[in-house]
Amino acid sequence: MITFWRVFKSGFRNTFRHAWLSTAATAIMFVTLLILTFFAFSIYFVQTQLKDVQQKIDLTLFISDDAKDEQIKALQSKVLQSSGVTTVQFVSKADALKRLENSSEEGKKLAKSATEIGNPLPASLEVKLVKIDDIGNINKTIRGYSEGTIITETSYDSRDDNRKGVIENIIRISNAVTRVGGVLSAVFLIIALLIIFNTVRMAIFTRREEIEIMKLVGATKWFIRGPFIIEGSMYGVFGATIALLALVPISRVVGQFLVEKLNAGVAVDYFGANILLIVLAIYAIGVFIGAISSWLAISRHLKL
Repeated sequence: MITFWRVFKSGFRNTFRHAWLSTAATAIMFVTLLILTFFAFSIYFVQTQLKDVQQKIDLTLFISDDAKDEQIKALQSKVLQSSGVTTVQFVSKADALKRLENSSEEGKKLAKSATEIGNPLPASLEVKLVKIDDIGNINKTIRGYSEGTIITETSYDSRDDNRKGVIENIIRISNAVTRVGGVLSAVFLIIALLIIFNTVRMAIFTRREEIEIMKLVGATKWFIRGPFIIEGSMYGVFGATIALLALVPISRVVGQFLVEKLNAGVAVDYFGANILLIVLAIYAIGVFIGAISSWLAISRHLKL
């Protein structure tokens, strides 16, 4: 235990011996960990958006305000009997207004305005399909029913809720985010490895006489190598600490924007609920990068 403490103390002191190199190593570690965190959040956010869209209704039939209950029930029964349809759910005008109100802060404002003018939102039938690819044919079939005269419009007609197209767009965005985030993460990871590698290499060169003395007095390989591993790991700890401190104000500002404008409440809540795990992961990644860089430098430049 005493030996470990001495190794740790020596490695910690080494961190401050080369101010400029240590600052550069910590700074690049900070940027790398920040990018990795944003990358992870972006991937999770896009995946939750994709999952949310995939679970949405495939086809919505908007009903005329003049339609009677008997006509709506007849249409619902007819649509349910159609080939390729799994479920049909009726949504009243009041339900539509409530959904809008609960959707977001912006939705609350719109719902309030809609209430003041007498709720112009239409009732609808929400149709789930066996295969999204059949939406065009099924929409045409439903439009041809005699019971379909009470339909004013469908989501397929307007193409505003074409789920297949939305899913394809989200998948393209997800792939783009993955590529860009992956490239940026890889670039900064390599830069961090190189800077810490050179910092530790410089420390080995500076302490070469001290290392020779330790070898002569019989110091173990761990006792000689340990401080350099600790030094690299400390850059990870410092970089992770600064990254976490920076994430506090960033998450408050950006998080509020994402929730209000992009409906990212699920992703934000998930990261908030698992904040301890995320903190540990950031520190673990930082220490791992620092330790690996140090080990590579030791393997190359410290021959024992």
